[in-house]
Amino acid sequence: MSATLVCANSQNQQSTQVPALPIQQQQLLLRQQLLGCDGAATVPNMLIEDEVHGVIEIPSHIEEILNHEIFQRLKRVKQTGLLSLAVNPASTQTRYEHCIGTYKSAQDLLTALKRNSNYERELPEWCRQSVEIAALLHDVGHGPFSHYWEQVCGKSFDHEQNGLVCVDKIFADMKSEILRSLRDDNNGRGVQLIKALILDKSELLTYPMMGHGYLFDIIHNSRSGLDVDKWDYLRRDNKRLKLLSDEDMQFDDVFLKARIAPDGQRIEYRYDDFHLIYKLYMARWRLHIGAYQQPKALAFDYILCKIVRRCKPHLLDVRADSKEWLDLYDDHVLQLIDCDPLTVYLRSPERWIESAPCDGNNEECVCVLRKKTAPGVDMHSDESYPLYGDPSKKRSFDRLTTPTTISACYTLQ
Repeated sequence: MSATLVCANSQNQQSTQVPALPIQQQQLLLRQQLLGCDGAATVPNMLIEDEVHGVIEIPSHIEEILNHEIFQRLKRVKQTGLLSLAVNPASTQTRYEHCIGTYKSAQDLLTALKRNSNYERELPEWCRQSVEIAALLHDVGHGPFSHYWEQVCGKSFDHEQNGLVCVDKIFADMKSEILRSLRDDNNGRGVQLIKALILDKSELLTYPMMGHGYLFDIIHNSRSGLDVDKWDYLRRDNKRLKLLSDEDMQFDDVFLKARIAPDGQRIEYRYDDFHLIYKLYMARWRLHIGAYQQPKALAFDYILCKIVRRCKPHLLDVRADSKEWLDLYDDHVLQLIDCDPLTVYLRSPERWIESAPCDGNNEECVCVLRKKTAPGVDMHSDESYPLYGDPSKKRSFDRLTTPTTISACYTLQ
């Protein structure tokens, strides 16, 4: 792995290449090299070693966000919830890692868009910063066990709406001039854009985007479903789950070859890569069938719901504006519900024995039944994807549209 880090003073900027070394040695080498930049020590940017992206350079204003206690909480929230307990012990990746990876993915997509586009409107620096921070904070409002917590709380909990409270609380504490400018300048236009991008609601803005509407295709793209959130979590989760081959995951060009549409309102994808969009959705579907919606994982979710609702129902009302929020993370919730006789089964997957269907009246028998939509249905219609290039290079493919039934019963022993 390698990273490019910047040594800068008020007069000029100079890139310093750091060779492929362990992260601690890279930090030391960087400090030694920075001493020679202008004869005085310069504080280097933070480096993070990431299993998907390699070494990620973190500028000082982003480091300030990472160090905030609300963001640090994400280190204790697993990306795939109870999956590491129920099915795959290796699936211990966290929302902290995913958020940083999504930040890097947003940087990569913005770089690709600039490289591939002949678009005259330059993206203002405050807009670029807002996009990167929206990617970083897009999941900051997740509850314990990530999406599992939304099942526990039902429709009363929305991690994105909750995340907007987190954004405000984080920015209220920021000291960086860059972050304070995003918060305070021009009626807080930067923080406005961050929130609007997280929700994918441009109508929240009090100003027009002036030819940069395509930014709403980057973080939370409800228009076509292609965004940097998916781009990171599919790669990150498969790194741990090891369900899909390298060939199955070859869809990076969907993003790396994308460009800005001539009117600046959308991101366009190549005709050459249209079949790779389906490959992305096929990969997502296979991760759902092979991991996220494994019957035992769904059964664990059911048991967690039952325990929390009867044992600690007040947790269902905890939000980011509560003093309890920082302590609402996976291991602490498991500690709080440890008194319930069913909690032992969340820690002992070997005591779940697949069995014949039961009548539902026995607490020590759990049955799950769910239908997972097919990738050909999850993928949006062809018209949802603005395409450019040579139409003859658009490959045809057959969409899988038959849903998959997921069912099993378990006896708890």
